[in-house]
Amino acid sequence: MNDQITILVVDPDQRQRETICLTLEREGLHVLATRTMYEALDRIERLNIDVLIAPLIGERVDGLKLLEAAYNQTPDVGVIFITAPNVLETDVGLKATLHMGASYFLPKPLTPSQLKALLHKVLENQRLTQENRQLQSQIDERVGLLQLTGHSPKIQEIRDLIAQIAPTKATVMIRGERGTGKELVARAMHHRSLRRGPLVIFNCAALSESLAESELFGHERGAFTGAYQTRKGRFEAAHGGTLFLDEVGQLSLSNQARLLRVLAEKEFQRVGGNESIPVDVRVICATNRNLEKAVEQEKFLPDLYDRLNVIRIALPPLRERREDIPLLVKAFTEEFCRENRKMTKGMTSRAIRVLMKYDWQGSVRELKNCIEGMVIMSNRSELDLDDIPEHILKSTGASSPVILSVPTATDTGVAALPTSGLHVEVGMSMAEIEKEVIRSTLQYVSNNRAKAAKILGISKRTIFRKIKEYRLCDE
Repeated sequence: MNDQITILVVDPDQRQRETICLTLEREGLHVLATRTMYEALDRIERLNIDVLIAPLIGERVDGLKLLEAAYNQTPDVGVIFITAPNVLETDVGLKATLHMGASYFLPKPLTPSQLKALLHKVLENQRLTQENRQLQSQIDERVGLLQLTGHSPKIQEIRDLIAQIAPTKATVMIRGERGTGKELVARAMHHRSLRRGPLVIFNCAALSESLAESELFGHERGAFTGAYQTRKGRFEAAHGGTLFLDEVGQLSLSNQARLLRVLAEKEFQRVGGNESIPVDVRVICATNRNLEKAVEQEKFLPDLYDRLNVIRIALPPLRERREDIPLLVKAFTEEFCRENRKMTKGMTSRAIRVLMKYDWQGSVRELKNCIEGMVIMSNRSELDLDDIPEHILKSTGASSPVILSVPTATDTGVAALPTSGLHVEVGMSMAEIEKEVIRSTLQYVSNNRAKAAKILGISKRTIFRKIKEYRLCDE
């Protein structure tokens, strides 16, 4: 214990109040004392209290009112209620027992040893809560909300929604196009939840109906050909935790019915089994399909739709939050530079502007894959237009920098190229000039593409693309 901890003692019994204060002061704690509940309310509103010690039942104001006021002021406040043995059986006692955080009771007649032991428990619980909050912050950085990169209003709204619903037990439906980050949202909700079990992920579109049934619910030995031993399914594996069902719209009607029963009854049977197995699992599902239309076409059970759609999160595609692309580019560039030990420092503004014009049908996932390829293929300190894949350049109406001049010995550190091999005439297009310069450079270095790229000051990826584009490999 340390002297920075402030404890408020509320007790109308003067002798008992003095006993409590003396015991705590001997522990080096800062102790405040009041006689009435009203005085305590005034103290709580003006001060930050670490621990509240008060009677559960008082005149006109009971301990729960103090508890509520203390929580509003300091959410981590510790509470010890002084009670008579029979008080816990009353309505107020039951409410206090069920109230989050109000689980410490000091029965009369109290003793200093009991008080100190209980106070140690309260302070230890506070310490663990603070450590858990710090750990949660670290988890958020790695797998949680902070990976939902962006400052756009839409992405900020989703971050706030996740923080609000994560601690609940509600079933969540995540809607969004491919690549929008549905699994990332599910991970964020699980890691910010109060559930201690694991996060188990299952892709409903990956397996046939019978295999999906076995994977979800498990099977008994001999249930079908090849079932040589009993096997637990994903529901059992996720007990106490979260089950994320990706592409839930592709489950068969039979498996939809079984899933509905689990959600309704909180129990299931393995394939080939008769025993009902109770399970405590929070279900989060995701889909990029129109489930409302599937319900109308009788391809998705309406009762299951209602069960899964308790809370709905709609993820916007990247083309609807283009202002987040620069931040995403920065984050992905840094990530892949670390992974591949590259010294690339970033991307030019003109290259970022091109990426912001592209529609990204694969959303964030497509952008991430694009940046990974650009980082791996580039040997320069800053990514530029000619590092961007050709189909993106064509789609946005952009083009790679045009090579206009022949490198000299000063520019390249090698012997100057023989200009007599160039066939450049007035009236030629810029593309024709570029093709001729690349052709002559390749001829000079005996088709060593890496050396040609270095002489021309472009990346290997660009030289390969230009050779293919101008069909120089066929010449």
